[in-house]
Amino acid sequence: MNHVFLLSFYNLQKHFAWNVINENASSGALLECVIFKRNYFMIMVSYIHICLFGGFMKKAIILVGVPGSGKSTYAKKLEYMHFSSDMIRLELFGTLRKHHSQKDDETVFNLLHDRVFSYDDSLIFDATNISRALRTSLYEKFKARGYTVEIHMVLEPLMFAKYQNEKRSFEKVVPFHIIEHMYKFMAPPRVGVDCDNYKIISQSTFLNSNTEYNDFINSALKDGIYETVRRYISAAYMPEFERLNENHETPYHLEDIDTHIDMCIKNSHDPVMHIVSALHDLGKSQAKYNGHYKGHETISSIYALRFFDEVKNKPKDIIPRDIIETVLQHMTAHHGISLSVIEKNKLEPHVVGYIEQFNEIDEVSRITNMPRNEKIHSNK
Repeated sequence: MNHVFLLSFYNLQKHFAWNVINENASSGALLECVIFKRNYFMIMVSYIHICLFGGFMKKAIILVGVPGSGKSTYAKKLEYMHFSSDMIRLELFGTLRKHHSQKDDETVFNLLHDRVFSYDDSLIFDATNISRALRTSLYEKFKARGYTVEIHMVLEPLMFAKYQNEKRSFEKVVPFHIIEHMYKFMAPPRVGVDCDNYKIISQSTFLNSNTEYNDFINSALKDGIYETVRRYISAAYMPEFERLNENHETPYHLEDIDTHIDMCIKNSHDPVMHIVSALHDLGKSQAKYNGHYKGHETISSIYALRFFDEVKNKPKDIIPRDIIETVLQHMTAHHGISLSVIEKNKLEPHVVGYIEQFNEIDEVSRITNMPRNEKIHSNK
């Protein structure tokens, strides 16, 4: 775009000089001088405005989503150069079906990075990109090269991704256990950490249409989280909540999953803790495996991301960015939230306060026969 402004400026200069020479300082030349100054001023103001506010900024779109969610199909709708890890895998190995070695993955991503960072215009970086740490590294590299960075979260229910994956041509089908693992550990975006802004792309909804924030919270307080989920979560996502009322099957939580969430809600005494309590362990139903719940906090945080993207009439004092991060980080407080976590995720003091405040609620909202200081929080 900048070459258009520079060309316009050049043409104005040339036009002005030609008229002055040929009119010999006549009134016509004087008029041209006035017009030139006006147009010159307008063009330069526009040029400066666009430079300051990003009109000339190259854009990097980082796609995030599990295999089968529709990232590549979505990328075709965008008018940018498309760089894809799957394309490189097919180019090198001819298939996505088998899980390649770490060395193979390094080869793929080294080649992907070489191609991406040797390109000097707006582009799409298409990979699963589920890790915030990985996205943070990409973000810093793109910013150093003058890009504005958007994350486009391509989010679908797990069963939808599975169905879409199975419809692919034979060599593009990804083993389901890989998709399921990625689904557990896909972290939400955080502006200023891994992107400048983000958007959610989906063919499905997380909530039933026109779900009101206060209706959801009041239902959770009155009727419990299990009935609230059945009432407000869309049919597309309901299979992921089938085990929400099952027992934890661990000595550290003798109560059912939904009972623990209800206990947290009842032990909360302000609106922020109410919604954190309601959302923090929703991912346990999907993450549950032999009494272990690894990844439940990341699934819960993605549910929180979708919740706030769709819910109606959220109170002004409820800040989605803060709630989503508190849900994501709530496990880190069990042994004391570290300075490393705070710095890497740029957690503001009030967010750290929320995480610590919720940890106190979480600790007292369970039934256990284990001593308080004997816990396996990583598998909570």
